[in-house]
Amino acid sequence: MADAPPAEVPPPEGGEAPPEPEPVELPPACMDLTDFPPKIDFFDNMLVLDEKAEKVEGANNLRQVNGFPVFGTGQTTEEGFLKVLDKVKAVHGETDEKMLWFNMRKEPVVYINGNPFAPRNPEDLHRNLDIEFSVEELDNLEAHYTNILKAKAEEKEGVLRTMKDVAFAENPMDREAVGEDTKVENLKGQFEIFNSLRENGFENLVTHRIPVTEERSAGEASFDMMVEGLKNEPASTPCVFSDQMGRGRTTSGMVVACLIKEIQITTELRFVSS
Repeated sequence: MADAPPAEVPPPEGGEAPPEPEPVELPPACMDLTDFPPKIDFFDNMLVLDEKAEKVEGANNLRQVNGFPVFGTGQTTEEGFLKVLDKVKAVHGETDEKMLWFNMRKEPVVYINGNPFAPRNPEDLHRNLDIEFSVEELDNLEAHYTNILKAKAEEKEGVLRTMKDVAFAENPMDREAVGEDTKVENLKGQFEIFNSLRENGFENLVTHRIPVTEERSAGEASFDMMVEGLKNEPASTPCVFSDQMGRGRTTSGMVVACLIKEIQITTELRFVSS
């Protein structure tokens, strides 16, 4: 995960500004996403919660498990991240405890003008990438893809070709994708969003990537990573799970978290009563 750039140091009196630090060179990417266009993560009919459920703009399908500090959401907007974390704070209270965010997606995510986009294979624009790489390789791939899109926008005077579906269809193959030229005001990788949150009021935010393939059950390694991320935390530690829509992968993570926290609560009560 890339570090935030250091604050500018004013030049000494009568002297020149210090040279800009050299950018950190990334390890080689695990795959080449140069020709993979960014497609927006939002589309019609994403909301699947009951009509009476609270709706939070920028965080589709946000909900909490009754009795547990466990939350789930679809991929949020940049502002949506703050709304989710503020919601967690409002429910859980202002404490110094960690807040855990489990990103259940394999795909890199970039934010263009505050909205999330993911790369799509130009030969299959209607499906998320089904790739098998380690967490470290996926984090590095996200940084590479962010740089690729920034370079493309610079080449076109700040304009980037993005994709979206004309209308929603349950069968991905029935969807029609169209391109549009987007004037880029700002472009960030998701890792940069998380860094910014930690620097602006959520310093105790801890993020985990749990790569799970869309519409498939999580593998054993994914369960192991979730257990590892939760087992040493108190049962009261709040955690948020997210994927593109906030449905299958997110719900699987929420169930695992509740099972672990149920065991932790029982253990903590036994310890108090002994």
